[in-house]
Amino acid sequence: MFQKAFVGRAKENGTFSPFFSSYSKKYFCPSNIQHFSRVSHIIQLWRGHEGCVTALHFTNECDITANQPTLISGSKIGEIFIWNLKTFRTVYRLKNHDGNSVLYLYYYKSTLISHGRNDFLNIWKFQNQAWSIIRQLQSPNTAFCAAELYFTQNSANIVLFNNNTHTLKIYDYEKENVLKTLKIKNVGMCMCIKSIELKATNFLLAGYESGEVGLWDCESEQEISQLKLHEEPIMCLDYDSQHKNRGVTGSVDKSLRIWTISEDSALTEVKTVMTNSEITAVKIREDGKILITGSTDSNIRIFSWKNLKLLALLNFHLQSISVLSCCPFSIDKQKSVFASGSDDKCIALWSLY
Repeated sequence: MFQKAFVGRAKENGTFSPFFSSYSKKYFCPSNIQHFSRVSHIIQLWRGHEGCVTALHFTNECDITANQPTLISGSKIGEIFIWNLKTFRTVYRLKNHDGNSVLYLYYYKSTLISHGRNDFLNIWKFQNQAWSIIRQLQSPNTAFCAAELYFTQNSANIVLFNNNTHTLKIYDYEKENVLKTLKIKNVGMCMCIKSIELKATNFLLAGYESGEVGLWDCESEQEISQLKLHEEPIMCLDYDSQHKNRGVTGSVDKSLRIWTISEDSALTEVKTVMTNSEITAVKIREDGKILITGSTDSNIRIFSWKNLKLLALLNFHLQSISVLSCCPFSIDKQKSVFASGSDDKCIALWSLY
């Protein structure tokens, strides 16, 4: 059984306002979790997007907000909003990618990277009081797979999936030349990717349409391990290389699969957690204590990453959760903050206790 965890007011567009009646769902936590008297509350609610929210990225290095805490969001119709997390207002609103979905956002070295389903990765820069695209990388038929930026000792690299050739291509971010090509075989589309570093070596995790996850050695261009986890496509994945050396995948089969990478670089399944709805987003908090999941039933579930016990059910959004992002820095003296984006076109900024 669940009991009410928190009821209150949210700040909307920078001012305190009561929840609208259609948004009056409460937040719940398991009654046997004594130390979670109030599991979470919403710091801020944004409703500015006209399309479903599809991408979120926190940064405190954004030049136009004077390095203040910033959230960048993207939508299904190509909108990109930049939010100042001090004032909780939009600073800029952009629209591109030919009205297609924004899959990925990242702010790096005074440039904004946006990857869309129009098969282009755009690199933006703020100059002359306006945002403009200064470079583009073409990513033919990227399907649903968002780009991934990762760093080596010598360079920043960007990974893009090409569904026409069934390859993952690794580009030098600055020079834009192809460094490596990873050839995918007999697993359908690549649905999601995640870069990790183990023992000073760069690897790439890939979740496939076939329900398998693959581990790629970026240097040798070889898939060194593959593991069947789901009967349906893998929709999302994350990996904790700093604390537990474990990964998690979510699928439309309503299961969370927990797995690890052994000393000899073999993928091994550890545990299965069944839920009541299709899993659309997963995120492991940076401190390795919390696993956050989003589902098509509009619920956000909070698990202990140590023992995978359900700690909280956050039932606020009205439609499917499409994206989750954990904030790596404090916001208004609150350290454990994450954002959720939904098909209801809203973004919620949460504080976990």
